[in-house]
Amino acid sequence: AVVSTQSTGVNSFVDGIVFQFIAGDKFVLPGCFEERGILFAGGFGLFVGLILLNRGLTLEKSGPGVLMKNFDIVLAYIIQIVFFKALPDAESIIGALFVISSIVLVTTEKFCFKSCRFEI
Repeated sequence: AVVSTQSTGVNSFVDGIVFQFIAGDKFVLPGCFEERGILFAGGFGLFVGLILLNRGLTLEKSGPGVLMKNFDIVLAYIIQIVFFKALPDAESIIGALFVISSIVLVTTEKFCFKSCRFEI
């Protein structure tokens, strides 16, 4: 799991450098130590989160794990509204509603088929 996460991180880093070069942007490190620390903490947190997600998907059935992974889109919007007081646009809200509805439909389908014992 760690090797897979590391290769994903390296690929993302290389892709970022290539696309930044294509766009003609200049790479600039943040000026103060606090901003660098925040960037490092965010990257480290995402790295650990990917490791735990990979580990969880190997231990559990993939359905609930993928549903929870999709739910992070909704949580990102909640954090954006609550902490940053920035309202998303209408397209973003519609997309979040699609994600929520797919999570609800898949979950209810699983529970219904388990409890009702339909024969297909």
